Amino acid sequence: MRDHNWQTEMDQSPRRETTARHILGVSDSDDAETIRRAWRKLSLEHHPDNNGGDLESHRRFILVNCAYRFLTEGNGCEELDVEPPPDDKRTGEKYAMDNSWGYFAWWRENYFGPDTTGD
Repeated sequence: MRDHNWQTEMDQSPRRETTARHILGVSDSDDAETIRRAWRKLSLEHHPDNNGGDLESHRRFILVNCAYRFLTEGNGCEELDVEPPPDDKRTGEKYAMDNSWGYFAWWRENYFGPDTTGD
């Protein structure tokens, strides 16, 4: 039986979620119904039957389905890991939001105020 690397899974989860939301064009505050509508619209747009064998459109179709599956079921797939992350990884250009420490630092400042211990 193959061991599951939980640390790697935890490190990839925020990046996968950001990538999945970017692919579907939904924000962090959108509900499940909005995510489903975005998935349905993009699935129909990129479906292989509607694009005459266009390989890029087929790749987008796979990505859209993978992103939807991740956001609704939490199941990641290789396609999300290979897809480059969106450029808008920062909040206020201060914290990198593509990793757990960036989220933590952003959260800490937003809920407890800026660090005033002085350097």
